[in-house]
Amino acid sequence: MSNTIITPEEVESRTDELFVLDIRPAYSFEEEHIEGSRNLPIYDQLQGKNFIGLDVSTSEIPEDEEIVVVCFSGSTAAIAAERLREHGFDAKQMVGGIAGWQSTTVGATKTALSA
Repeated sequence: MSNTIITPEEVESRTDELFVLDIRPAYSFEEEHIEGSRNLPIYDQLQGKNFIGLDVSTSEIPEDEEIVVVCFSGSTAAIAAERLREHGFDAKQMVGGIAGWQSTTVGATKTALSA
C-alpha cells in the first residue's frame, strides 16, 4: 500500500483514476463536492467513534481502486481512511479536506477568471 495522505492537487490531477469518498453530511456534499465523488454521510458517526456506517458500507467501495477520503478539514477523513485500511483497502485522506480543495482548485480558478 502507498502513503496514507494525498494532496488536493494530486487528487485533481488523478480524479479519473481515484475513488473519492466524501464522508461529509449530504447537505454539505450537495453544496460543493469534488466532481465524480461519492457521498457516504457518516461524518457525525465517525466524530462519535461509531464505525458501523463505514463498516456496513465497505461492500459498496471498490477493493481494487485507490480510495481518497474527504471531509471538512481532513482529520475525520484520516480516521475513516485508517479504518478502511484495516479492512484491506488502499485508502488515503485528502490533506486539508474540502477546505483545502477549495483553496487550491476552486480558489485558483476563481482568481484566474477574475484576472
